[in-house]
Amino acid sequence: MFFGMTLYQVLWFFMIYALVGWMIEVSYHAITLGKVINRGFLNGPLCPVYGCGVIMVLMVLFTVGQTFGVETDLKKASSILLFVIGIIFATLIELIAGFLLDKLFHARWWDYSDRKFNLNGYICLEFSIIWGLAIAFVLRVVQPTFAGIVDAIPHKLGIILIIICYVIFVADIVVTVLTVLKLNKELAKMEEIQNSILRISDELSEVIGNGTLNVMNKIETERETRRAEYEAKRAEYEAKRAELREKYDHMKKQVMYNRLFGTGRLVAAFPNIKHRRYQKQLENLRTEQSQTA
Repeated sequence: MFFGMTLYQVLWFFMIYALVGWMIEVSYHAITLGKVINRGFLNGPLCPVYGCGVIMVLMVLFTVGQTFGVETDLKKASSILLFVIGIIFATLIELIAGFLLDKLFHARWWDYSDRKFNLNGYICLEFSIIWGLAIAFVLRVVQPTFAGIVDAIPHKLGIILIIICYVIFVADIVVTVLTVLKLNKELAKMEEIQNSILRISDELSEVIGNGTLNVMNKIETERETRRAEYEAKRAEYEAKRAELREKYDHMKKQVMYNRLFGTGRLVAAFPNIKHRRYQKQLENLRTEQSQTA
């Protein structure tokens, strides 16, 4: 047994609540944003944070019961106890997940900085209370039903299904991590190109200013020669700038090409994502997204 559950049950509960969490996220943002988007960090219909949250709460609830002799049967346990455990550990999971994603990928996938009583934007009191109420409801009403469904699945069939689910899940994690790393590389390239465009623009301004003065300061017989040299140099800088601009615009379209998978899906799925290094480039991608929506 594993905190009152078999490993088989733990694996199934995690997968079920990750799927339910994904459905909640999609539904919530469909209502608030008026459009349906795959809100999960992964490509598949799973939000692991929800699965982790419920599993941790079930483990803690079992531990509390064993340690203090408190009633932990989900149909009999105190609603206040379920709420307190839910609010503490669901919030803890969100804090850890937000912090790790931020440090690993240099981006804030959600940010509560605009809400009262937040902790570095990772968590806030408002959503912690919501998580606590949601967990209490899930444990009291939903979990017994899901437990019955899991028990009703023929054991051999259940093992086969869970193996298939986790193989796909692990593959999705690998693909998503590679996609995030690719997005960071693309943002870095876009930043480099944009800096080159700005540098060339500054150099072009200097060419225009100095060129005009040089032409004006020359005697009549040399003006045409100087003017031709100046125009040639100006044309060269403008061509470089136009080439870089075209390359930059092409990269933006490539990043946002597919809204169902890859980098385009990530940008679309997290409209409030904040990157610690390339925030300006993300804003440019969102502009591209809004123009092509």
